[in-house]
Amino acid sequence: MNARYLLWISAPVALSAGVLWLSAQEPKGENKAAAAEGVKVADLASRLQNREKALAQKEAELRQLEQRLTTLQATLDKDRGEMAAREKAVQEALARVENLKVRPAIDPQIIRTYEAMDPTAGAQAMKELAAQNMEVAVALLAGMTPKKAGKLMDQLAPLDAKLAGRLSERVGMSRPKDPAA
Repeated sequence: MNARYLLWISAPVALSAGVLWLSAQEPKGENKAAAAEGVKVADLASRLQNREKALAQKEAELRQLEQRLTTLQATLDKDRGEMAAREKAVQEALARVENLKVRPAIDPQIIRTYEAMDPTAGAQAMKELAAQNMEVAVALLAGMTPKKAGKLMDQLAPLDAKLAGRLSERVGMSRPKDPAA
């Protein structure tokens, strides 16, 4: 065999052997990188699991807060309803009190009749009238002149002191009804 022929055959074989040797060397370097990446991936997976746990815990806390908020909202709505009912009751009571403070209009002829009566008979009649309709008795007494109303009250006090007191209070607390209304 010729040396030249041998050279032509051995050169490609030597090159092939070198390539094979180099390719065998690269995977070891990649394994180190892959091992390093494996550590990083494991670390990242651990961190991700920790974050998922923290997120799940925060979601559970949010659900609890939402439930508490729902309960508080229901309580607030209930309290608002009760407050509205109380406010309505207070408004109705105020309206009744205001109606008690307004005297009905009385015919002047009736007022003059009571003023002309004997105070003793007038006191008895006033007692009966107050038993039937307190508002009319108050308006009648308020329409009388103070001197004649005083004489009538002097006679009414021994008959029924509580009635005389209630009539005096109601006359003092009331005002005449507006003629325009």
